[in-house]
Formats: sequence, C-alpha cells, structure tokens
Amino acid sequence: MEVDDEKTKAKRKDLTLEEKRALAAAKNERRLAKIAAQGPEAEAAAQLRRERIAQREAAKRERNKAKKLGQQWGTDAGAAQGSPAGGGQVKRKGAREEATQAKKKAKSDGEPPTQKNEDGAEGANPNSGPASQPPLPIERDNGEGGGGAKKAKKIKKKNKGEGAAAACSKATGGAENAPDTPCAGANPSDQAIIASRASQLAAAQRTRLTPPFEVFLKYLPPNATEDQVCSFFDGCGEMEAPGPKLMRDSVSGRVIRGFVTFKTPQACREALARSLEKLGKRRVEVTVATTTGTMQAEGTHTPAMFAECIKELGVARFPNGVFVDGTFGRGGHTRKVLEALGPTGELHAFDMDEEAVEVGRQLEKEDPRFHMHHAPFSSMCQVLTSDNVVAGREAKGFKAGGGFVHGVLIDIGISSPQLDGGRGFRPEFDGPLDMRFDQRPEVEDALGFLKRVGRHELAAVVEAYGGEHPLTARRIADAVALAKLEDQLPERTGAFAALVSAAKGKEYQAMHPAKMTFQALRIQVNREYEELRGGLEASAGLLRDGGKTCILTWKHTECAIVVDFARRFEIAAPGAPLRVWFDKARKGDCTSGGPSGGGQGKKKAEKALLAKPAKRLGVIVEEAQRPTLDEVKKNSRSRSAVLHILRRETGVRMSDLEDRAGAWFSWAPYTTEGTSRAAGPGLQASRGSDASV
Repeated sequence: MEVDDEKTKAKRKDLTLEEKRALAAAKNERRLAKIAAQGPEAEAAAQLRRERIAQREAAKRERNKAKKLGQQWGTDAGAAQGSPAGGGQVKRKGAREEATQAKKKAKSDGEPPTQKNEDGAEGANPNSGPASQPPLPIERDNGEGGGGAKKAKKIKKKNKGEGAAAACSKATGGAENAPDTPCAGANPSDQAIIASRASQLAAAQRTRLTPPFEVFLKYLPPNATEDQVCSFFDGCGEMEAPGPKLMRDSVSGRVIRGFVTFKTPQACREALARSLEKLGKRRVEVTVATTTGTMQAEGTHTPAMFAECIKELGVARFPNGVFVDGTFGRGGHTRKVLEALGPTGELHAFDMDEEAVEVGRQLEKEDPRFHMHHAPFSSMCQVLTSDNVVAGREAKGFKAGGGFVHGVLIDIGISSPQLDGGRGFRPEFDGPLDMRFDQRPEVEDALGFLKRVGRHELAAVVEAYGGEHPLTARRIADAVALAKLEDQLPERTGAFAALVSAAKGKEYQAMHPAKMTFQALRIQVNREYEELRGGLEASAGLLRDGGKTCILTWKHTECAIVVDFARRFEIAAPGAPLRVWFDKARKGDCTSGGPSGGGQGKKKAEKALLAKPAKRLGVIVEEAQRPTLDEVKKNSRSRSAVLHILRRETGVRMSDLEDRAGAWFSWAPYTTEGTSRAAGPGLQASRGSDASV
C-alpha cells in the first residue's frame, strides 16, 4: 500500500492491525536510516535500536498468542475428553485455570503455548497442553518467539559453562539461521546476557578482519580440550583444519593459550562476540589473533622490534663500528646485528644466565666479530675499558675513558626460554621457588629471600615491584610471616601461589592472583631495576657523541626508570622555555628577577648566573617506538614492547638551567625523592638532589 499519506491512513478505522504495524515499522525504519547515515557509530546504534524494537514486537506477539490460546483451550479440551462425536462436557472453571497458568508461563518464560505444525495449523504446546494432545516438534526461533528460548535454556543447562550466548546460538542454528533479534522471547534472567552479546556482536561487526580469520584465546581452563573449545564456538561457523590449536606446558600439560582459525570473516566475528563467556569456571577472552596461523614454540625466543633496533643503533651507518648487546638472552638481537655488521666490526654481549652464556660461547667460536662476557650489563663500561680488552684495540678507538662505542642495546625483563623454563617464574606451573637468572650457588634464590626477609620489607617489595595495593601487599607479607612461624613456608611455586592467592582474596583482573607477587620476587632476586639504572649510566659513559642507547621496556615501571634517567641528564633543547629565558637574560632582554642586593655584589652575582654554562655529557630523548601490527601478528609477545632511544650529546643540561633560574628568581627548590645509586662515568650530576641518585 502507498505510504505518502500515512498519518491519514493510520487514523482510518478500516485498517487492520497488521497494516497499522506495517506503517509504524516503515516510519521507524526511515528514521533509523537517517541516523545510520551519520557514520559507523551511528549505524551501530541504529542497528541496536532495530533489535530492541524487534524484541518488543516479539514480546507483544507472545502475549497475543497466549491470550488466543486461553480462548481455544475450552473447545480443544472438550473435543479431547468428550465422546467420539465431540459431545462431552467440560468444566469451564478448569479450562479457565489452565488458560491462566498458560498465560503466566508464557509471560515468565517468553514462550508461546502454541506451535505450528508442518501444515501451518496451530496446536497446543506438548510441554504445557493436555496429555492427549499430539507432541509437535520444537522449531528454531524464527524471530517471532517460538520454542527457541526454551531450547536455549535447556542447552545452557546441558552445556554448563558455554554461556547464554553460546546456548542461544545453538538454539537459533548459528550464524546461518540467526534471527534478526537475538533470542527473542528469552526469559528476563537471560535478557541482560543476550543484550550484552548483541552489543559484542555489533562491535565485532565493525572490526576489520584480514585473512587468516583467526582468534586468540586467553584464560582458558588449564584442563581444556580441543573438543570443549569446539563446543564453545558451536554455531559460529566452520573452522579451518585441524581445528583449535592449544599450547600446553611441556611439564604439567596444562593449557596456556590457544588459537582458532575460521573459514569466513562472519564466523570470526561471531567468535569475537563470545568473548568473556564461561568455559568451565573461567571466562575466556577472545580477541583477534596476534599470530598468522602459527604459535611461537615454547622455549623459543623471537627478538622484538629487531628491524627498528638495527636501524636506530646505526649499524648501517657504522658497519665496522663497535656495538654492545647488554642482554644476550638466546642471541636473537645479536644475530640480527651480526648480519648487518661489517667484516671488521665488533659486537660485545653480556648476560648472567649460564644457559645464555653457553649459547654465546658457541656463537663466539663461530664468529670472530662476536665476544661474550659473563657479567651483568651494568658493568659494561668497567669490562670494556679494562686493560685486557683495550689492549690491541686502540686502533678501533678503545680507551680507558670510554667514548668509543657506536650503539648499545638493552632488552629489559625476562626472555621466553626463561619464562617457559622450570625456574619458577610462573605461578600457573609447579616448580622450585628459584627465579634466578644467575644460577651460581652464591646467588640467593627466591626461597632464600623469603626465609630471611621481614614483613615490612616484603610488603614494600610486593607493593613497589608488583604494583599491588598497600593493604594487599601487607596481607601477603603477613601470610608469609605466619607460614614461617609455623615452619610451613612453601618451597615450590604451586604451594606458594596458593598461599598468596588465599591471602589476596578475589581478583578483579583476569589473571592469576599471585602473578604480580611472582613478578615482584623476580625483580627483587635479580636486582633488575638496579641493573637497569646502572646499565643506562654505563652505556652513556661508553658511547661516543651521537651514539645511541636503545632500550626495550615491557612494563610501566621500567619505562619510568628510563624516563627518570633521561630527564636528569637531558640536554636543553633550543625551544625549551628555560633555554629561551636564559638566552634572553644573557642578551639583557629579561627585566624581571635578578639577584638580591645592590652595588658591585649584585653585578657580580648577575655575571656569574648569566655566564655561559659549561657543556657536559648528556642525552637527547628521541621519539619512542612501538611494534607494528604485522610484527604483533607474527610475534604476539612483542605487543607490550616500547623502544626508547637516548642519544648521547655534549651540551647544556636542563638541570644547570634549572639551577640558574632558581637562583635568579629566588625560587624555593623542589623536594625530590630518589633511590641512592652512584653516578655513571661521565655523568656526574650538577645539583645536590641529583648527586644522590
């Protein structure tokens, strides 16, 4: 029918109810189309509004069917219970009671008491009608209510842990037969979950996907199987062979993570909408996969951002220069540097892990340009300026005072072989409470530290290095203290993780409750942050002017240490406000401020404050870099990496200008808190507050 005169026709009494609904639906659709034309976000909002309208219409249809059923049951029951000729009598009171119960059930369950058979005739629902009514098959939900919601409820009970959205998908036949409204007619207890899945599905529809259509599974149950993962994604779409790929710990066999590749982008989006639904007792996080159909093998290490590191180190500009890899690991970055290094160039690597040093010794035999040092990278300046290293290398610029290295690379944190090994770095797997990089007997392990540390010190370590709330850190320290008093301090990671979890209580984040405590112990045992501070200062002493230190960090606390070092020894940029003020003051263009007093004393003070400051060694901070999307897809563990670049230069430090400005304007000094550490070679701090750092 024509819609140009909708208002007039909608008011006419000769229009049927269906025609009026059609006019209202057309009006709503035009309004939503205007909203959707405003952009992608508006389009998603319009789609959600369409789904809500469809849900309301479906609910209305359910109520009407229930009402109609109440009117039919009297005659249906009479025909069933009476004579063959249909002359039996039925008590009207009983029919009304049954109709009332059917209405209540339809209203609470969102399920109509009638179904349509193959011929289109209506009959009583076999689950609610008289016993003599023939049972009818329950059809999948077609967007108008029906038995889909009840079937979804049954599947949810049968497959506990799959989530309401997964059960709903089964009841509606998956992506191919999905209705316009998600599980229309579901009972109120499932409406919030179904609405959440609709929102997730709408967000997944906006996700750009490129082949292969793969998802990454995080927080899987430790005992999950491939069949259970298949059931979790049942109804999404067809998977690529061989199906789910689960990575398991080689010792315990527990599942760590997994991947699933689908054949179509729509199936992948359906899978993304299942994120945070339960599998067993865990909510599985489903995201776009960060690998291209493969998983990094356990115990192997893929160097992060190696192309960016090689470029920033300047190996191409100085192919026969001297370079340092402060954290050898398994030699991933080292081998990339050697590939770009010239025939007379040198690369010196440092590590304290005996397994890493053994790999380095073998590489040292294979390539004469490479030299392995079993020492912490904080000692690189001391080692490379020693007599036995300098001797015979004077022609390459080696000297006792440093200043001959072209580039230094420092990759902070733990390597993949160490993380996947059996040294107790992960709370999910049982092993010795060790956590040492350096396995020499004289080096204290995590168990030894726990045995000797006091409550206050342990709480401070967990708070500072693990990022735990102060009260949580104290409770963990108290639990360890109680275990020591009862001579029941755990000696293996599994029991210790259980102790920490019990002390910490419920965790709002989707990770092991003891993860951050394990991180704090690892940092404390290996003195990682002290090593980083010392390594930054040592590298600055070794580098020549223009040489760069490239630091790969993985946590905010590591970034903070790098930023703290850079700010303390930063060279003043030409456009810095303090540098602009100082240049104006030297030219006599600054009329405000000045030393107090008068006469010759004031003039001498002004001359001293405006004298040209001495140029000293410092650093210039270049723009930090992050891994590209292509790299993250190939190496999932690189996603948290940040590459900091500090270039050594000689110039006026910002700290010197801050001292001059403070004295000129009589500003009160800032109070700073710093950890005590010795200044590195060539980086003697200028101010009292820096001298102790």
